[in-house]
Amino acid sequence: MEFELIDDDIYAIEIAKKIVRRFLRHPHITPRQVVGLGNALHALERLPKVTEGLNCEFGLEYHAGNEEINEMQYITFRISETEFEIQKGGSVYDKAVGSDSLSEPSWLIEVGGNRSTGCELYNIESSIEEYLNLGADIIVSDESDIDYE
Repeated sequence: MEFELIDDDIYAIEIAKKIVRRFLRHPHITPRQVVGLGNALHALERLPKVTEGLNCEFGLEYHAGNEEINEMQYITFRISETEFEIQKGGSVYDKAVGSDSLSEPSWLIEVGGNRSTGCELYNIESSIEEYLNLGADIIVSDESDIDYE
């Protein structure tokens, strides 16, 4: 079982690998995050082959504002046995008006050929660098059970 990749998918995967390597160099990365990022990088390096037992998400969240007005922006990468996805979005809150969430088109590739590739890839790396410089939090969620024989 393999992912069916086209050139643009390979570009998206290269971006994901660069982001993993950038996060691994971050001074506040935790050991648990290192393990999750390692699992993600292992799987990304193996694509188009499926990595059995993989279920990992990584990215960042940027929060700005105060109790009256605030915003949150996120960029996440998710890779599992059956999917590779890049998502971007966020939310805004104004105490007088309420909150509103926004999400941009994602980049989704599924085993079996299903895909949705509307996400604009050209500025992901620079956006992540900018958010990190502003103090964004690196988020890693890893529920993988990979057999590394």
